[in-house]
Amino acid sequence: MIAALLRLVCPLSSSFAVLAVLLAPLVRAEQSAAPVPAGPTLVSIAGFLAPVDTESAAPAAPVCVARSLGFVVEAEGLVLTNYQNLLDPATGRLLEDLRLTLPDDPSGLVHPARVIGVEPTLNLGILQFTPSSPVTVSPILRGSEPAAAAPLAAFATIATAEPAPTRALRRITGSLAALNTLHCYQQNLTATHYRTDLGLGPESCGSPVFLPATGEVVAIYTGYKPKPEPGHVDDPGESFVLPITLCFNIYDALKLKKNQLSPWTGFSVRPLTPAEAALFPTAKRHRAGVGLESIWPGGPAEKLGLRVDDLLVQFGYNRVESVADFQRWLYLYGVGQKTKFIILRDGHQYLTVDYTIEERPAWARPR
Repeated sequence: MIAALLRLVCPLSSSFAVLAVLLAPLVRAEQSAAPVPAGPTLVSIAGFLAPVDTESAAPAAPVCVARSLGFVVEAEGLVLTNYQNLLDPATGRLLEDLRLTLPDDPSGLVHPARVIGVEPTLNLGILQFTPSSPVTVSPILRGSEPAAAAPLAAFATIATAEPAPTRALRRITGSLAALNTLHCYQQNLTATHYRTDLGLGPESCGSPVFLPATGEVVAIYTGYKPKPEPGHVDDPGESFVLPITLCFNIYDALKLKKNQLSPWTGFSVRPLTPAEAALFPTAKRHRAGVGLESIWPGGPAEKLGLRVDDLLVQFGYNRVESVADFQRWLYLYGVGQKTKFIILRDGHQYLTVDYTIEERPAWARPR
């Protein structure tokens, strides 16, 4: 405000030059006092196991077997993190003794946490803790994608011998190298990730990836790495991060259903092409749909007779008008639930297909 006032007043007379010099410190103070964007509310997570020691008479302290990061996404203490670091490395079972701290909390208070839901294929997990005081929800970039080559930031823990959940953190900066080329991960997981030059490693698992200028989270680092292909040389500076929009397509369903399994249909979907969009609205008042992009050989979709380029317009009683709709209803129904797919084939033929949602088998992991 002061700077604007000087720009209006000072041209009127050279005598105001002295006033400008006198007020310059106030202008600088006003500029430096501009609010700094609030970043994600980070948490440090540690998983513990009781030691196997029957010889000692005194109870031994639990042993930390897994560590990760996460960030607060709801004021009720809900945290988004990665799935793999919530498991006992020896058995693959979910750890029951999970503890977290907020690195920005000067009290260093340790909070017990519990698993709300997980998605093993995406390596995504939701935890909840009871905040001792109000916590700030991490700002999320919604309804849009980050710009090409956008600056990005993330966090990594610094290894110490301390058994407590909290560890020192360092901030990592880089940029977005490429956006995702697919919106549905069912067939191709690599193509649904953003590619960055952040150079993230295991110590960053669960970290939010955010825009430094606004603090908005655009992705989460789950530790994903594409399967090596012949002739491909790994670039240690390359990191694949899961878009936050994909996470929130299924977040409510994971939370509501307390899901721990990956549902599977044997097909992946895509947005409509312009020619397909011109088929809507239909005589049955469907306004849109999604196209079947690929069919797994030997999977349920193939056995049901579904084909590439069939249009899925309804999932049970629910209209499907976007890839996000398909993902949401798939998880809200969940493994073991019976449903119907309403298919539009060749632009005019309606098919109704009954399906009991299966768990994704190990042989059908997306590439």
